[in-house]
Amino acid sequence: MSKLDRMIEEALDAEDRAILSQYGEKGLFGEVGELFTGKMAPWNMIHFVVQIALFVGALYAGRLFFTVEDLVPMIRWGMLTLGLFIAMGIVKTMQWEQVQANRVIREVKRVELQLARSKAV
Repeated sequence: MSKLDRMIEEALDAEDRAILSQYGEKGLFGEVGELFTGKMAPWNMIHFVVQIALFVGALYAGRLFFTVEDLVPMIRWGMLTLGLFIAMGIVKTMQWEQVQANRVIREVKRVELQLARSKAV
């Protein structure tokens, strides 16, 4: 916890601290689990299935890369393996961008809540 976080927490009253603890940091598994809720859940499920299919395809192509003895098929299977792993990395990057967007949205909502509460007082 940084110095700024401690100063913010000291400035909050008991009710605000309870709200902050309820919507606090979720951790890695909580953040990833949050991908499968909300409006983007169907797309994230499709991404997850595509990512698994790409991984299985990369494993298959990699196995064939190591079992083929001729140079040209070996290069083809190697390039396919590399391409599938790159595509898998792109899908993972898309999912991590969504995780980051969810974190930013959650923080903005916290600020909105605090502003609404301060106007009500």
